[in-house]
Amino acid sequence: AAPVARIDTSLIHLYAKVDTAWYQSRFMLREVQGEPRTYEIVGEWRPDREYSLEVDSIAFTDIYGKVSNPYKQGFKVGSEEEYATLIFDLPEMADTAVVVQLLDQSDKVVKEVQTNNGTAELFYLKPGTYYARMFIDANRNGIWDTGCYAEHRQAETVYYYPEKLECKAKWDVTRTWNPTAREVCQQKPSAITKQKADKKKSVQHRNAERARKLGIQYIPKI
Repeated sequence: AAPVARIDTSLIHLYAKVDTAWYQSRFMLREVQGEPRTYEIVGEWRPDREYSLEVDSIAFTDIYGKVSNPYKQGFKVGSEEEYATLIFDLPEMADTAVVVQLLDQSDKVVKEVQTNNGTAELFYLKPGTYYARMFIDANRNGIWDTGCYAEHRQAETVYYYPEKLECKAKWDVTRTWNPTAREVCQQKPSAITKQKADKKKSVQHRNAERARKLGIQYIPKI
């Protein structure tokens, strides 16, 4: 897919069903950080309510002038009893701007929250097993910034919650998290660390098998 050149948000509509009637609902469209050409709808989601996302044709135009087709998708937000709530008490970060990210078992961010008051609250979580990490948001821009040698700036510090988090429907889970209580290199849970290593081995195995079939030598990158 080509990069998007123009988005006409007046051609994107979100409707909410109240009783038996449909009403236009406010929303914001924003690009997902770190995922090119991926956008998300941020709305005032209400529990146990039906929604309809309707996108007119030519709402999106790419750099070559190609326009999008019309799109319609209905969905329903579950009731409050179907979700869990996770609250982190961060006493060591009471005066520090941080971003707390909730991760799934593939080490992928599923939800995040910015805070500078020592408490991070994550609502409406689907039941499941999660992990968490946080980074010091030194410039308060909401994203993790790498270091810059020319500016003598270090990358923003990242911490991992050292245990897995089990969230069940109707549960309110509260955890106290002191990110400096153990060495950074010992924080990341082995479950998500091992998974990345296994994935790398799987890729290397596939590449080696392709090389064998082609009759060439495979030298893995270190």
